[in-house]
Amino acid sequence: MKGVENPIVKNIIQLAMIVFSVVLGIFLSERIEERKNEKEAALLLSKITLEVAENQRILEEWVPVHREVVKRLDSLYQDDAFISAFVADKSVLFKAIFTRSSLMGRTPAHDAWDIAKAHPLIVHFDYNDLLLLSKVYNQQIMTYSAIPELVDHLLSADFNAQDRAKENLGEFRNRLRETVSREMQLMEYFAEAESLLQTDSP
Repeated sequence: MKGVENPIVKNIIQLAMIVFSVVLGIFLSERIEERKNEKEAALLLSKITLEVAENQRILEEWVPVHREVVKRLDSLYQDDAFISAFVADKSVLFKAIFTRSSLMGRTPAHDAWDIAKAHPLIVHFDYNDLLLLSKVYNQQIMTYSAIPELVDHLLSADFNAQDRAKENLGEFRNRLRETVSREMQLMEYFAEAESLLQTDSP
């Protein structure tokens, strides 16, 4: 009886060891894959963090310029002598309001964010990071989507037409003021994102 039982017990032990080895192998394989995905997700997030930092720098550079333009437009809009000069020659407006050669050198980018959104590894991002980054980039797109249209309006042939010069100037000022308000909100989001992403970094 003993001789019969021992091989059975031995076989059961061997089977258990095989099952354990297979399960352990699967677990370790999954864990290795998970760690690899976490590292790649961290790399993806680091690229977004760099993009956010650069976008913040662009904003810090241009918001004071835009605020100054709005301030000058407020004053010029009330100046009838300036309006007359503006009707006669559009270039007087550019000389009067722009401290730089353009309304904005370059707008903040969103390439890294677009890549991350389409990447399956985004599921490894912290939920709070995702929520805040989504808020940052949505605000950024909403803020600067109007800039090309503003520039086109400014450069249009009839922008300083006699019957619409003051009205166009007022509309341009109001829309730029709106952009500045959105920029200020975006600055707050950037500060929030900077704080959160620094906290999450290893």
